[in-house]
Parts: sequence; structure tokens; C-alpha cells
Amino acid sequence: MYELLILGMLTSRDMSGYKLRGILESSLVPRREISNGVMYPLLQKLAAHGYIEFKVIEKNHRNKKLAHLTELGAKRFTELMAEPVAQDAKRESIFRFKFRGMAGVDPATQLQIFNEYANSVQADLQAYQAVHDHLQTLMDNDPDNRDHLRWAIRSLNLSISICQAKQRWVEKCRQEINQNRGKTNEEAN
Repeated sequence: MYELLILGMLTSRDMSGYKLRGILESSLVPRREISNGVMYPLLQKLAAHGYIEFKVIEKNHRNKKLAHLTELGAKRFTELMAEPVAQDAKRESIFRFKFRGMAGVDPATQLQIFNEYANSVQADLQAYQAVHDHLQTLMDNDPDNRDHLRWAIRSLNLSISICQAKQRWVEKCRQEINQNRGKTNEEAN
């Protein structure tokens, strides 16, 4: 999963391992630290596959190396962006990695990613809503557990609100992509 974000970030410019590590850490859900012991072997693996190469900046007194995306790496990035996302614990992070790399793919792929994410969020929302409704029924019929059930419902309300916010964000992004596609088609005519 880290491969996707690293290759995506390198589509915009060459970066140091330090910079890539910071971007990776800030993109994970939940946010967590990535050690050099994880980051640099990953970069070496990407280089061994021919996806990146290192360029030495000689004017820097430390001979700083920057990772550079190769043509093969750009192709691999495009393949990763088109792959479906597994419905597992890494799902949200992978989608966020894909969102960071959207500038590197065509509008059709962008829409495909947003549609897949929207379906995933909708499934979550339906599951949260079903549990919410069940707990509400229990609360109405079990006065002894009302306080416990009330807090469980409040927790679900947060999850439901997050899903609804994600849905609004996805719809706005899809509208912008479609508007930009319409402008591009008008300019071509």
C-alpha cells in the first residue's frame, strides 16, 4: 500500500526519503509514524524493481539523494490506481493514498475511484444505521440500560455523520471532475 502513495507523490516531483516519509505518515489513517527501517528498505525495493531511481544533488554538501519516478514506475502507479480496493482495515488509507495521486490519472479513473469509495462509504453508512436503529429499539424497550445504549447510539451518530460528510465530499469532487471534463470537451470542439 505504501508503494501507491510513494509512486503517486513522485509523479509531481523528485523527493527525498525524508520528505516521502513525512507525507506517508500524514496520509495514514489513523496517522502513525514510519521508521527509517521501514522507509528506506521500501525505497530500495522500488529501485530494485525499476520503479524509481536515485539522483544525487551534488550542490548539496551532503550529496542528498532524491527519488525520481521512472517510466516503469509511472506505469506501475497507473496500474495501482486502477486496482480495486479491498474491503479491509487498510481501505481508508489506500483510498486516501489514491486521492493524493489523482492528478496522475485521467478523469475516467478518477471517477472510478470516487464511485468505488462512495459505494464503500454507503455500505458503512447502512451498517451503522442498522445497528443504530437496533439499539434505538432496545433503548425504547429496556429502561434499565438506557444510559449505556444512549452512549452507544451517540458513538454511532458520530460514525454516521462522518460517512455523510464523506458522501458530500465525494459528490462535490465528482461534480468538479464532470465540470472540468465538460470544459475540456467544449475547448476541443
